[in-house]
Amino acid sequence: MKTSKKVLAVLLALALVLSLAACGGGETSSPASTPADDTSSAASTPEESTPDASEPEESETESEPETDDTGDELSTPRNETVYLGGLQWGKPAQNNPFAPNPNFTAMSQTGIARQLEYETLYMYNPLDGKMYPNLADGDPVWAEDQTSVTVKLKAAAKWSDGTDLTADDVVATFDSHIKAASPQGNDYGQYIESITADDEDTFTINLKADNLNPHKINAYLTAIYVSQKAFLDKCWSEVSDDGSEFKNLTMWDAPHTGAYSPVLYDSEQKWVCERNDDYWGQDESMWGKLPAPKYVAHNIFKDNDATMRALEAGEIDIDQHYATDLQKTWEEKGLPISTWFDEPPYQLGMGMPSAMFNCQKEGLDQVAVRKAIAYAIDYDQVVASAMTGQSYTFAEMPRCMFNPTDGERALIKDPEVLKPYQFTGKDIEGANKLLDDAGIIDTDGDGVREYPAGNNLAFKAMCPTGWNDWNAALGILSACGTDIGLNLETNFIESATYTADIQAGNFDISMTSYEPVNAGNPYIRAYSMFYAFGGDFPETMTFNYGRYYNPEAEALLDQLKLETDVEAQKDIYEKLNIILLDEVPITALMYRPADFHQVNESVWTNFPEAGNEENIPPLLCLDGYGYAGLFNIELVEG
Repeated sequence: MKTSKKVLAVLLALALVLSLAACGGGETSSPASTPADDTSSAASTPEESTPDASEPEESETESEPETDDTGDELSTPRNETVYLGGLQWGKPAQNNPFAPNPNFTAMSQTGIARQLEYETLYMYNPLDGKMYPNLADGDPVWAEDQTSVTVKLKAAAKWSDGTDLTADDVVATFDSHIKAASPQGNDYGQYIESITADDEDTFTINLKADNLNPHKINAYLTAIYVSQKAFLDKCWSEVSDDGSEFKNLTMWDAPHTGAYSPVLYDSEQKWVCERNDDYWGQDESMWGKLPAPKYVAHNIFKDNDATMRALEAGEIDIDQHYATDLQKTWEEKGLPISTWFDEPPYQLGMGMPSAMFNCQKEGLDQVAVRKAIAYAIDYDQVVASAMTGQSYTFAEMPRCMFNPTDGERALIKDPEVLKPYQFTGKDIEGANKLLDDAGIIDTDGDGVREYPAGNNLAFKAMCPTGWNDWNAALGILSACGTDIGLNLETNFIESATYTADIQAGNFDISMTSYEPVNAGNPYIRAYSMFYAFGGDFPETMTFNYGRYYNPEAEALLDQLKLETDVEAQKDIYEKLNIILLDEVPITALMYRPADFHQVNESVWTNFPEAGNEENIPPLLCLDGYGYAGLFNIELVEG
């Protein structure tokens, strides 16, 4: 398929380059993880933007951005610019990596960080589960007792102002996160006692002795941007010490080590980053060359429909949004649009949006009820309709806590051991038998079972309104209730209410998805499912929303966090998988991409695809080791 599309791309390239126009249109797709995801489709419809519908035609020879009458840089040469889509849904707010929500998607400091501007010490590749050195030189060196880890920096690494990157910068970054009480500081400060500079190019991370967790340190190394100490010192000298003012600084002038600098950001219409041709990464110790595009830009569209029109028109090169029946763009419209796989499921579903049961609710505190619902759901229909085929089925990729990448699936010790516990859905007979055997029956003949006798088993399944694929999935879940004697209804609510409710445990069944891509996975995912504070839950939970408590699972987590032997890890994961599948505190409804990865090859080509020799994952040529793709793409009309 892709060969024929690339031929078509060459034929269409010139026409599409000369016919670019911005378009507008209410964001409707759900994000790949919840409740906070700043890189996927917006959680609620953003404020309406006013994109320029008559953007001036670009010159193919011009090397600097054009400007409009206000002086804003609005257009760049098309043959020097990669356009992104599906990431930015409103005007950027900050370039501050310490802020809770900068809303600037050229940077994203999540479990797998964007590398355009700021850079991390390592880049995570979920395809093989490995960490690749970025600012770091070589692998991290752990102390034998895992109480500390030492990292050396690349000698070639420099800031955008030309000064050298040093270990003091790494120390100042962590200290600022702690001092500012940033989200990252609050998270990783639970595990890191301090970071100390051993010399100019080497530093050591010292773990807290009472909370050793190397998995979280690996996540830190791949998620946290390094900031310049001199700049941070200057910022702190201008604000109070309580951190609130520091987190509100915009930092558009911050030095950075990445290849791109923001040059247009104060706009409701788009943002633009320009390549620094003195970027240190062209040193042979790193990439050995510059990334291909001179500019990376993102037009700000109002919703998915507008984004889809722009993708089809060739105004977007790399797109991240859920597109219903995406295959029709090439099968019926003949457009040069490509995906990770040539055939269904088209996308690599590294996330597992799931139905989370509130295990503290009457009825749902019973394994038989949770398992019966999980058995009865028609997962094939979820894949076919909610995901329009852009997901593996659970027959193709049997369910467990691992995503369908080789790196994670390699941790399955023996697939045969898990088979008796794995289910593919629409097993109405099996679901009814589970309930009958548990004595959960319909005593009054109204068609709804009671537990305990007299209380009908009636539950609401919630997720944010307007997240079309999630809404459709929960509709399919609720439909199975009639077949097994349960009253299951959907409850679609506003995003902000949803987040507050799942964190407070104010729900029966809720759709959720834990971070799909993280250097600490699959441990982090297991932790999110099973860690329960010994059953003494706080009022607000940011994981294990269903408040499921299993002492055996918690004990296994304690073993796992310090286990370094891979075979021993497999033993522990096998036991955790059996608990997950047998107790069903949560059931995955689909496999969903960490990033939807669809590209229009009318202007640029050679995007990462399944089986690529470089082992580059489908992460928009931006995130983690997916960034390597930006160095490999080529112009169709070279």
